[in-house]
Amino acid sequence: MMRSFLSAVAAILLCAAPAAAQDHRVFVNVNYGGLIQKQDLKQTATFLIYDETGTWESDHTIEGGSFFDIGGGFKLSRNFLVGASFTQGSTQTRDITINASVPSPVFTDTFRSTSATATGLEHKERAIHLQALLQIPVTVEFGVTLFAGPTFFTIEDGLVSGFSLSETGGGFTSVNLTDIRTEGQKHTTTGFHVGFDAQYMFMKNAGVGGMVRYSKGSVDLDAPADTGSERFKIDTGGLEIGAGLRFRF
Repeated sequence: MMRSFLSAVAAILLCAAPAAAQDHRVFVNVNYGGLIQKQDLKQTATFLIYDETGTWESDHTIEGGSFFDIGGGFKLSRNFLVGASFTQGSTQTRDITINASVPSPVFTDTFRSTSATATGLEHKERAIHLQALLQIPVTVEFGVTLFAGPTFFTIEDGLVSGFSLSETGGGFTSVNLTDIRTEGQKHTTTGFHVGFDAQYMFMKNAGVGGMVRYSKGSVDLDAPADTGSERFKIDTGGLEIGAGLRFRF
């Protein structure tokens, strides 16, 4: 997808001639790029078995991925504009290790360590950005736009929701985690964004550009039912760098 997108942009650049300055009132921007973010989260929990309390934990690493962004708006005055954009991030899939400390059914205050892997946990982000924009013309064809405003995030993420225990070995010396279960959650939150966009208009109504945007928000993921795990916060957004087509009407 990215290769086809860049090929289309290159073909337009080779075939088009520079354009004269135009007093356009409506803009549309289309971008494809990457989100630069990485965060490490820990899911911890307790459970009751054999009249004692066991514990387990899992480490989640969530990384940024690619995104597609489309937006537009209109001028209110010579250099001031208002607009909005929609960002769809790619689905990120991760595998995690669950480490548990399980009480012995025979001896008090004796614990067995065990671990298992949960696979296919997904993370998705979408965002709607409302923007106030300041346009700064540099030359006839080239300009820079500064923008900022609120952002409305939608986050989908997977957590461990439970597992079963299977005693193994003679004398209850070891135990296995089986039937690993996961749960997807969906949350919304409000944050903010700031950034700038640079455009080169090589035709009357079309050009190319690059965007740098930083957005920020956070949500509290709920503890899955009956796991005894604690809620924890997950950050949304991050540093986004993209490039694509610019249209003016």
